[in-house]
Amino acid sequence: MKRRVLLGALMVGLAACTAPSMPTRSAIETFTVPGAHVLGPYSQAVRAGDYVFLSGVIGFDAQTNKMVKAEIEPQTRQVFANISEILEAMGLGLNNVVKTSVYLRNPEDFGPMNVVYSKYFTAHKPARSTVPGVDWGSPDVLIEIEVVAYDPPR
Repeated sequence: MKRRVLLGALMVGLAACTAPSMPTRSAIETFTVPGAHVLGPYSQAVRAGDYVFLSGVIGFDAQTNKMVKAEIEPQTRQVFANISEILEAMGLGLNNVVKTSVYLRNPEDFGPMNVVYSKYFTAHKPARSTVPGVDWGSPDVLIEIEVVAYDPPR
C-alpha cells in the first residue's frame, strides 16, 4: 500500500515538473473596426502566448457602418485596413503576420485579390491558404481574411 502511494506521489510530482504550462490568453477588441460588438459573438483577436489569432475580417467600413463597394479590389483593401487597425491596437503590424487564410466568394476573384494582397506583403510573405466558393449569406461580402501574427518576447 505504501509503495502505491509513494509511486502515485512520484508520478504526480513528475507530471508537475514536465507538464507544459498553458500560455496566457486574452481577447482583444478594438472599436474602430467592426467585431463582436457589431457582428456577432466572437473576439476580434485572441492572444495566446506569443501568438495573436485574428478572426476573419471582411470589408466592412466602421466609419460608414457599411460594406465597401461589392468589388474585390476595394474590399481587399478595406480588409487589410481593418486587419492593420487591429494589429496596431496590439502594437503589431503586418510584418508580424506569419499565416493568412483567404476566403473568396468567387474563384475568379483570386487574380485581382492577389494583386492587392501582394502590395501588403512585399519582402515579408507569410504562409497562406486560399479557399474559394465561400457563401456568407450576403451577396455584398466577397472576401474574408484571417491572420495569425507572432509577437516575439521583448
